[in-house]
Amino acid sequence: MVKWAGLVFVLGLIFVFGGLYSQSSTSISHVVQPIAFSHALHAGELQIACGFCHRHASESMTVSVPTVYRCMSCHRALKKTTPEMEKLLAYWKRQEPVPWVRPERLPDFVYFTHQMHLRAGLDCTECHGQVVKMTEAPAASTYKMGWCLGCHRQRGASQDCWTCHK
Repeated sequence: MVKWAGLVFVLGLIFVFGGLYSQSSTSISHVVQPIAFSHALHAGELQIACGFCHRHASESMTVSVPTVYRCMSCHRALKKTTPEMEKLLAYWKRQEPVPWVRPERLPDFVYFTHQMHLRAGLDCTECHGQVVKMTEAPAASTYKMGWCLGCHRQRGASQDCWTCHK
């Protein structure tokens, strides 16, 4: 009887967390950013590594969005400007951060770090796709728990609930 109660309890948790997870994870297929930024140009044509702009992905809990200073470290030296670069320069002159729109968000009860995944040897493209061909902010393929668990199984990573749910 006790075994069945434990099994029912665990299945109930999976049902509740799974339902909340699928309903509360947010991924916006198309967001309008304050500056049209092309990953295809920067990561693709110019071959700038992800970590150059997203400096803290391998050492912190969250991946950082580039600061205006980081953008200007390259753009200051460019002689040619475009309308989008003019927008960047305006933020620089006003000493304001670019109000980038976050294209996706995980629910609060999901614990995820880019740091842990990068240290495990994953490449950004494994979750975000062919970033070098994208003109918009790359999103992960999905945030369904089954997708993450499939990857964990394939790589022999922990499948303990507490690894990702805090």
